[in-house]
Amino acid sequence: MSPWQINHLGKAVMRGAVIAYPTDTIWGFGCHPLYADSVYRILDIKNRPVDKGLILLSSHLSLLMPYLSRNLNKSQIDQLEQKTAHPTTWLVEASKDCPKWLRGRFSTIAIRITDHPFVDSLCETIQSPIVSTSANRSGKPTVRNAIQAQRQFAGEINAIVHGFATGASQASEIKSLATGERIRA
Repeated sequence: MSPWQINHLGKAVMRGAVIAYPTDTIWGFGCHPLYADSVYRILDIKNRPVDKGLILLSSHLSLLMPYLSRNLNKSQIDQLEQKTAHPTTWLVEASKDCPKWLRGRFSTIAIRITDHPFVDSLCETIQSPIVSTSANRSGKPTVRNAIQAQRQFAGEINAIVHGFATGASQASEIKSLATGERIRA
């Protein structure tokens, strides 16, 4: 994607667009995290209950900080910014202002810092993290490329990102920042 295309897509996301896009792990559905209507549209497409919560992706921790508790210490911040062999999603105590449609029934929010080139470019353009959840209907396989996304979800989403590959063929590991417990390997 050219810088112009990223900018155009960023403007669409800022107006509430729902997209299918490659991440550092698998293909995802995404939107701006503060647009409840867009988040609920993703949940409807997936047939996923809001109480499960969603992931926020960003290339920089600074864009995620408004969603996180102000009680994080230096060691926890260092842990979040540390590179890992496989992408890690962290469950972090949410700020009191973090919307319920993002955190679900939990007091935590799931976040992942990624260096995926598309996610990095989009987050820089919109100056926000992006919602991320697997691009599939609940219980069904995740799409593996733009063509599959087009075939399955063309009439339900606003845009499908072309020109980037995913970073892996499996979802991220999920860990609790507070305890270090591995929730999903």
